Amino acid sequence: MTSETIVKDLQNQLDAEYSIDDNTCYVKVSEPNYLKAAKHLKNQGFHRLLTVSVVDWMERGSFEVYFLVHKLEENCYVKVSTELSRDNPKIPSLAKFWPNATMHEREAWELFGISFEGNNELKPLFLEELAEIPPFKKEFNWRKSLNK
Repeated sequence: MTSETIVKDLQNQLDAEYSIDDNTCYVKVSEPNYLKAAKHLKNQGFHRLLTVSVVDWMERGSFEVYFLVHKLEENCYVKVSTELSRDNPKIPSLAKFWPNATMHEREAWELFGISFEGNNELKPLFLEELAEIPPFKKEFNWRKSLNK
């Protein structure tokens, strides 16, 4: 199965937007389809989760949450992203498909304040004390934090 076949299948099933650049497919899905896309890719042989991460689009009032998976046999990468409101952001955990998602989500929770529902390891990883505002959110004032 080619990269293009994989993402066209996702597009048909989940009404996803996509683009392809060399061996990497970029897929954008609605928040309700985030977990469905993960399940579909896992079932298609994408057994290697490389990352779960976040981009803070403060000016748009949203977070972009994404994951990147790899299929070794075809050297194919797929990045799936979705947008969440910055107000009380929540999204299902990917840990039931890829156990290593637990640590990536834990880091994103600590640094951006996004709750990954179903991840029982959402506790401080790097920071001894959680700041009132997570430190990777754009409105975090690091100068003020250093003076404490």
